[in-house]
Amino acid sequence: MSRRLIAVAGAMAVALLGGVAVHHTGQAVTEAARDAGPTPRASATPLAHVPPVVGVQYTALWDGVEEADRRQMVDAVSGAGAGWVRLDVAWATLQPSGPDRYDTDWGARRVDEAITTARAGGLKVLLTFYWAPGWATGGDGKAAHPDPAAYARALRWVADRWGDDVDAYEVWNEPNGKRFWNPPDARAYAALLRAAYPAVKAADPTAEVVMGGLEYVDLEWLQELYAAGAKGSYDVLAVHPYPSPGDLPPGAPPDGSKYRFRNLDELMVLMREHGEATVPVWLTEVGWSAHENDADAEVWALGVSPVDQGAYLYDSVRLVTERYPQVKGWFWYTVRDTALGDVHQDSFGLLRADGSRKPAWYALRCVTVGDCADAP
Repeated sequence: MSRRLIAVAGAMAVALLGGVAVHHTGQAVTEAARDAGPTPRASATPLAHVPPVVGVQYTALWDGVEEADRRQMVDAVSGAGAGWVRLDVAWATLQPSGPDRYDTDWGARRVDEAITTARAGGLKVLLTFYWAPGWATGGDGKAAHPDPAAYARALRWVADRWGDDVDAYEVWNEPNGKRFWNPPDARAYAALLRAAYPAVKAADPTAEVVMGGLEYVDLEWLQELYAAGAKGSYDVLAVHPYPSPGDLPPGAPPDGSKYRFRNLDELMVLMREHGEATVPVWLTEVGWSAHENDADAEVWALGVSPVDQGAYLYDSVRLVTERYPQVKGWFWYTVRDTALGDVHQDSFGLLRADGSRKPAWYALRCVTVGDCADAP
């Protein structure tokens, strides 16, 4: 999740040509697929199969998180049957003072602790590497475009240090949105990918290099990324298929915008057009926020009930297994409710802030191990 405070402006219209919806490349998605309507909510019963990678966002390095919190998060993830965590690591934390020195006294030690706790719980790690130090952006902010070579050197250092305990590296986060990549320039991000990919492989040839998960299923920006020459600079393509309005179920049919879970239909078409029908897709963030809504809530910030949160978690995995065999990874955002001060951004957790389990935790356990007795 981008932890963003942005408004989704305007109505989300469908572009139609001859009665068939099309995306910007001109490749049609069949009218039958669009007219199928929302897939009805399924009863929570064991699924025949799930993606090989199932994980949860692990906010182990956020402010105020201590070792007891990390152990609680890891226990929740492993107890729910997931096998991975997604750990966001700020480059600025590891190399705050300049290109010639790494902070091994505090910054790297915190990452050591977070990874050690996850591995002790039997979990694999996807490490998202983002947020540039000021020296790398000329003081323009942590979301500004850094020198790709400097980023690649730092990521190589990360992969050298933690290669035995990290299984995949995600190159930045949501680079199609200015909250994380400002401005959201596809050419600049393609340059970052091209530098990062060989750096990781030199340190750990077996590690997966994951494209920074796109904010929403943003096909227009992905098309720009293809045009910028990014193809071949990642092993896994990643998106964050959040809906807007934020309370839409995952089965809501695609509408020509980027704000539907089922716009994955069109993503698969676009990838085939670019020769990537066999490239794995990971949903490195999936989530619905469980909270009551104020009358003036922004459309993207609409919450759902805790029961619906769990049901939508289950249905998102079920839809992946039924419709999208190319999706090999699914990560829920996040383990535990956070404390950023915004009810929508803070309420995506499988656990409440006090550590008690929401229905979503039981839904995840239903998905992973087939224990559906308490799933919504």
